[in-house]
Amino acid sequence: MRLSIIVPTYNERDNISPLIERIGRTLGKGGYDYEVLVVDDNSPDGTAGVAESLSGDYPVKVIVREGKMGLASAVVEGIRRAGGDVFGVIDADLQHPPELVVQLAQATAEGYDVAVASRYVRGGGIEDWSLLRRIVSKAAILMARPLVRARDPVSGCFFLKKEVVADIDFKPSGFKILLEILVKGKYDRFKEVPYVFRERARGKSKLGHGEFASYLRLLCGLYLFKLKRAFAVGRPR
Repeated sequence: MRLSIIVPTYNERDNISPLIERIGRTLGKGGYDYEVLVVDDNSPDGTAGVAESLSGDYPVKVIVREGKMGLASAVVEGIRRAGGDVFGVIDADLQHPPELVVQLAQATAEGYDVAVASRYVRGGGIEDWSLLRRIVSKAAILMARPLVRARDPVSGCFFLKKEVVADIDFKPSGFKILLEILVKGKYDRFKEVPYVFRERARGKSKLGHGEFASYLRLLCGLYLFKLKRAFAVGRPR
């Protein structure tokens, strides 16, 4: 089983080295065959150059795009370029412990089609969030609840078998690509792996009002997709 770990980046110079090093140590201990695909939106802070400098020690490939095109579309680009049998996605900000990749990879080896790092299952949690941010996060998940059965469908860290996304016509919007995969992908077995989400130690958050608007557009598109698919299935032949 070959793993392709996709890391979308924009201005993550301070985080990309420890991320790749920790992934390498973790997967190296397990003897995994893997590659790390850093998909960078032409970061002005030199993130791509730092990642490229690690390619002599780790199996890193860097894809630099022309401008800031968004996290979701960066993941889609990584999926298109990945050579593995299993695709993993992890944000570069170290808010998801890189050591989680082994648990998620192991879940796919055990037969799960999709494995998600989850804040909202037993054993998971969130540190140092304000009440307002917790409410916003819960509201975002509740709005998606009719679409999928996952407890944390907006997680930024997950693994899946490549067959899950083989025929998806992606319409990526903003930061949340997992939700689109869970709605449109082909899978049977699904697992959520608990983790504790922590605030970033370095760099600035990319979240803003524009990302909330993108999420609402994504939800509208996915509800419409589900309605069209339900109508097509129920229509007499």
